Amino acid sequence: MDLFTDFLAWAWPRHLNPLSWYVRPLFFLPIAYFCWTHRPVLLSLTIAAMLSSFFWFPAPESIDPAMAGVLEMERKLFADPTWVTWATLPLVPALLGSLCAAFWHRSLGWGLIVINGGLALKIAWTVANSGQDGLATLLPLGLGMVVMTAAVVAVARWRSLPLSLTGHRNGGREEHAPATTR
Repeated sequence: MDLFTDFLAWAWPRHLNPLSWYVRPLFFLPIAYFCWTHRPVLLSLTIAAMLSSFFWFPAPESIDPAMAGVLEMERKLFADPTWVTWATLPLVPALLGSLCAAFWHRSLGWGLIVINGGLALKIAWTVANSGQDGLATLLPLGLGMVVMTAAVVAVARWRSLPLSLTGHRNGGREEHAPATTR
């Protein structure tokens, strides 16, 4: 257990680096792409990279007090979990699973709903649990929403894909059964 505690003591200050806050939402782009192209190995590697990205960057020399407040709230929730922690923790894999399902089934509309809804809920949850400090998530997550939406819409227009809520397993090309004769 000391190894895990030592790792957390090393990794946690790196999570305060603002770059980790801006990079994490951008992982939704390759996740969406690897789901769309049905590449489970690359999808798994991308998810592992996203989960480890909170400690990629060095600990910052100066810490934004609001970001520190948000992470202190998260640390307390995990150190002494309440029913709120246990009730909301499954939402993270549910969001990721919903994102993967939407793009795996080639529904750009549902993909955008999941991305924007999930990131908006993360902002709201953080503000609700850490007060004014939670607004520190607004810029990195809001920027992630804008980048993801712009990328999905640009690819949809470029590839003439519908931004519908129905999935197209065949890349948007409808398959028709041969007509039968009487």
